[in-house]
Amino acid sequence: MLNFILLWLVINMEEIKCREQFVPLFPFNEQNKSVVIAKDQVLIKDSNKIDLFTLNAEIHLDFLPKPRIHIHITNIDELDYVHRVELFALICTPELYSLELKSHKKNIEAWITTSNPKEYSLIFSPPSEPIVGLGDEDTQMHYVVFHLFNFKKICANKGKYCEDVHLEADNWIIELKPSGKSEMNFEKLKKEGGYCLTHIGHLRKKDNTLISGKEAAHMLSMLYYFFSFAKGNWCNPVCAVGVNSSDRVWESWSSPKESCSSAKGSWFDEHHSEQLENIFPGFMNLWVSEDWKETFQKVIYWYIISNTSNIDAGVILTQSALERLYSEHFKANSSRNINAAKKLEDLFCDLNIPIDLTDNTPKLKKLAEDVNDQIDTKKLDKNTKWINAPIALTKMRNYLVHPRNIYEPLKFGSAIHDSWNLGLWYLELSLLRECGYLEDYRNRLIPRWVGEVEKVPWKK
Repeated sequence: MLNFILLWLVINMEEIKCREQFVPLFPFNEQNKSVVIAKDQVLIKDSNKIDLFTLNAEIHLDFLPKPRIHIHITNIDELDYVHRVELFALICTPELYSLELKSHKKNIEAWITTSNPKEYSLIFSPPSEPIVGLGDEDTQMHYVVFHLFNFKKICANKGKYCEDVHLEADNWIIELKPSGKSEMNFEKLKKEGGYCLTHIGHLRKKDNTLISGKEAAHMLSMLYYFFSFAKGNWCNPVCAVGVNSSDRVWESWSSPKESCSSAKGSWFDEHHSEQLENIFPGFMNLWVSEDWKETFQKVIYWYIISNTSNIDAGVILTQSALERLYSEHFKANSSRNINAAKKLEDLFCDLNIPIDLTDNTPKLKKLAEDVNDQIDTKKLDKNTKWINAPIALTKMRNYLVHPRNIYEPLKFGSAIHDSWNLGLWYLELSLLRECGYLEDYRNRLIPRWVGEVEKVPWKK
């Protein structure tokens, strides 16, 4: 009986310890509310590294008007009038200041974004993020906890209700769980927009060896692009904390990348979180590949911009991304002197992605038929016919970049949305194929309910 009780206590202690690793490590409780993530004394230096003032400061994650890490000076009101005048006179010039955080032993360069002597307000903004505010690249930790804002509402895995995600690749394990208030936060996001904590992430090594600060930063950068590719919009790990035993030893201060409300979805369906689990190993393989990493990162960057920008710009960027993929995929033969349409055709055929125009893009298909009729009627060069999707996509891109319509009186404008959506479909599928993905996906060309998916074309 005693052994049973001891076993029960051990199991429960492990469960409690596990739950504690999935709680927010900063008070991200309220939507869009500024959060203090650190406090310190700060020595302000000018661009010539001359000491100006030592003051108290709070490092904030501010969400409005847009998310940024800011350093707020908090004790200006304690200075006498002469010192306040001297302070604001010294820092009124538009230069990059150096802020030395005394306790954290960190130097941060920052611009002044708010300076108001009457309100005793002085706020600095670093030009780039993330900022390693605690520890360095050699710091050792057992695991890393990170926060995700505005990610998709995951609720099923392989047909069963499940809000968690478990990713594995090489020696890495990443677990994702909904935040304690995720249901309420999703409702707030739907009604009010802005930023809400939706998930807590946990990163560790499979063999339980220690993680260095350098490795943590590398993995968080990879997860930034992974979650963004899944969402179809920027979604980065925020304010990651490295823990050694029970102590915080490493912190990466960052804000959610500003989200565009016009995102049009992606290949990932939130009722099928197994899609994330299945693609993750292939995604990571390309990320760490010396041959692929630069292209992979650039193409995903263009994909996100195309998916969230104006559709005419999206059409142009999508073709650039596909041509970059062609060059990497056919590295040995990418210097062949062929036009863009032929490059896309070769890429899609080699990846086993159909190149026919279908009723999924009715306006683009109708335009192609009208163009081909006009070519026949006017006895133009039959080699210029729009006989497949790669040709139609490149012709639409050329129309936007070089707006000379040789097919007057035909109008191209109504087919631009179809071109944008079809180009992104090809880009998503090409990336999935390069990752070695073989399972279901959400087809953006077919309006469907959440949860309705289909096999990738190369597995049908």
